[in-house]
Amino acid sequence: CPPRVRAAVASLAPGVSAPWIAQAASKGTRVFGDVGWDDTGAWDLAGLPDLRHCEAFLPNAEEAMRYTGADCPRAAAHALTEYVPLAVVTLGADGAYAVDRRTGETAEVPAIAVEALDPTGAGDVFVAGFVAGTLADWPLADRLAFAGLTAALSVQEFGGSLSAPGWSEIAAWWREVQSVEGQSAVALERYGFLADLVSEELVRPWPLRRAVPTIGFRRSA
Repeated sequence: CPPRVRAAVASLAPGVSAPWIAQAASKGTRVFGDVGWDDTGAWDLAGLPDLRHCEAFLPNAEEAMRYTGADCPRAAAHALTEYVPLAVVTLGADGAYAVDRRTGETAEVPAIAVEALDPTGAGDVFVAGFVAGTLADWPLADRLAFAGLTAALSVQEFGGSLSAPGWSEIAAWWREVQSVEGQSAVALERYGFLADLVSEELVRPWPLRRAVPTIGFRRSA
C-alpha cells in the first residue's frame, strides 16, 4: 500500500498493471505517467491500463505519434488528451509541447541549446521538473520551461542522479545567462519567473564544480 503523497511518477509498461498506481490515485495522489519504447510493437494505448489513473502522460515525440497514429507530435498530444487530462510531448532539440484538456490551454517552449556530455536520466529530470512546477501551480508554459531547463543542466554533467540539478545550479545558471552580452530579451523573459524563485544566497560561481561518478572511469595508460 503506497504512502499518502501529493504526486508520484509511474513508469508505464505495455500489458502490465501496477496495483499501487490505482491505490495511490484513489487517495488523491497526482500520478504522472512516463513510458518507454514498446518492444512488442503493438503501440496500443489500451495496453497501458494504468494510464486512466494518471493526471499527465509524458512520452517523447516518436512514442506519442506511434501510440496515436498522428503524423506530427503536436497532433499526437491533442489525441492523447482523450485518454489523460494533460499530455506533454517532448520534442528533443525542439523543446516540448503540452495540452491541458481541462482548461483547453496549450503551450510550447523551445529547448535550451547546450553541449550535452551525458543524456543519462535527462528524461527523468524533465518529468521531475514538470511535477515540481505542477505542484506549485505554475502556468503550463513555465512548467515546460522549468522542466526543459533542469534537463538541459543535467545533460551537461556525467551520471544519472548525480547530474540532476538543485536550486543552487538553477540560480547560478539564471545569473550567468543574464550577464551574457547580447542575450535575447525574449529568451530572458521566458525564464523571468525564476527571479522570484531563486535567492542570491544560493548563487555560486559558474560553471559549478559537480561530483562525478567514478565507476567505469579508468586512468588512461
